[in-house]
Parts: sequence; structure tokens; C-alpha cells
Amino acid sequence: MIDQTDLEILKLLSENSRIQWKELGQKIHMTGQAVGNRIRRLEDIGVIEQYTIAINRIKLGQLLTAFVTVFVKTTNHQEFKNFFQEEEAISEVHRTSGDGCYLLKTHFSSNEDLDIFLERLLKYGNYRVNLSIGKLK
Repeated sequence: MIDQTDLEILKLLSENSRIQWKELGQKIHMTGQAVGNRIRRLEDIGVIEQYTIAINRIKLGQLLTAFVTVFVKTTNHQEFKNFFQEEEAISEVHRTSGDGCYLLKTHFSSNEDLDIFLERLLKYGNYRVNLSIGKLK
């Protein structure tokens, strides 16, 4: 179903999702139209779910990236889910097995902003915080 050409297209799109089909085709020796057909097929079968942008958080003044493991107090997680859907400091939420219930990727301008966020988070459960020293990949 997915061949090597599809994987090459996905790699190039992950590097630059705004690349023109013609340019992408030149890199993998196909026409732009053929590339477009493959991309549409990848979208239709659900391999490509969405197109996004990468944001430089530091240039936005968000100098701290914290990974927060949340240990939710109750088995009814809906209230917590409502919280993280509306919280702008959270860029990713993963439901986890093992240590903790959720892993949050968060971004803050200062330690004070992180502390305020953690105070609000206590309403839903306990947490553990790991600060990022720097992104490697």
C-alpha cells in the first residue's frame, strides 16, 4: 500500500509542507501531477492527517519548555481534558501508561508563569516536572 516513493514524499513534506508539487517531483524524479495524486491518496487513506508549522518558541519569548507528567486524582478525566484543551501553554498532550496518566509539553516565558500554571494544575492532580535543556532533534 505504501511504497518507497510514498515514504520519500512524506520525508520531504515533513521537512517543508509548503513545498510545491513540481519541486517535490523534481527531487524524486516524478511529475508534479503524479506527486499530487500520491499526496491526495495519502490524505485519503489517513496517512497524512494534517499540515502544520514549526514555531520557534524562544523567538516568541517562551524560553522554558517543561514536560509535565500528570497524575490525575479521579477516574473521570473529562474536567482535566477540558482544562488542557483551553490552556495555551500546552502544545502537546499524550495519554501514557506506566508512570502517570498524561504527559504535557508546555512552554513558558518565565519560572513565575510555570509556577502559576502548576498551581492551576493541582486542581486536577499531582505532577512531576522535567525542564528541557535544549532540543536535539
